[in-house]
Amino acid sequence: MMKRPSFQFYPSDWLRDTALRTCSIGARGLWMDMICYMHEGTPYGYLKVNNKVILSVNLARMVGLTLEEVEGYLAELKYAGVYDIDDGAICSRRM
Repeated sequence: MMKRPSFQFYPSDWLRDTALRTCSIGARGLWMDMICYMHEGTPYGYLKVNNKVILSVNLARMVGLTLEEVEGYLAELKYAGVYDIDDGAICSRRM
């Protein structure tokens, strides 16, 4: 499979996403990393690698945070309605 070279990012959409704006800078930073991983994910837009769900413990290692930090930020993002869960994996509605 060919690597996806890029994705469109609209700064104005990022700045106007009310749900995301209610989250802390830490949660928003984690979300940005997650979007990048979902861009590389299989299937596209899902926090998966080779159709396997990226678990919180793995995500923590990938982004250099503790498991507690990641779980806290994920809870914050979920409470705000930033992401969906489909087939057991976090996914982006916009992707």
